[in-house]
Amino acid sequence: MIYAIIGLLLVAGVTFYLTSCKSKSTTDEQTGQSNKVDPKNNPYNGLRNMAFSATAEQIGVQLPVDQTKIYGVIMDWDVGNGTATLVSFLSGDASLYLSSGGGFIGGVGHDNVKQAGEAFINKAEKYLGKVTKTEENPLPDKDGVKFYFLTNKGKFVAQESIKNFENNSSEWLDLFEEGNKLITEIRISSEKNEK
Repeated sequence: MIYAIIGLLLVAGVTFYLTSCKSKSTTDEQTGQSNKVDPKNNPYNGLRNMAFSATAEQIGVQLPVDQTKIYGVIMDWDVGNGTATLVSFLSGDASLYLSSGGGFIGGVGHDNVKQAGEAFINKAEKYLGKVTKTEENPLPDKDGVKFYFLTNKGKFVAQESIKNFENNSSEWLDLFEEGNKLITEIRISSEKNEK
């Protein structure tokens, strides 16, 4: 099952890359090869940094002050030759950014994405006791996945190896699968927008 999920992400990544970067990517007519996104025009780092800097107030949610509550989850996934970053906020907004330059922004306008994003955050609440507080947000190690929880008490992180998802031994498997359900809903909404 995990290989199907990884395959789905890679297919989605290629689809997002091709559809969202048409204006940035060109084809050399002599060689037939696509040129890569110009790193100077790649929005990935700016979008990822903006997600990390978002506050609960900025996204329009109020949280209780007497308990730690998650208002955003960021899942960074090393996909071999790049990184996929899944972002979900309690406001219902969800996005997928690819370090290749593609992605999907603004899932709040799609009920299926909004519901899957809320489920992802609700599942993350069960993992609050397993994360470590952090001030930084580096990308995951090779073949790794990082989960960042944005809360009213600061930012928290945990990392897991892809091989532990593949062999179903990860204590993070439920959250990883919930993130993949959100990616699926993002892909479905993206395909509807293309029609």
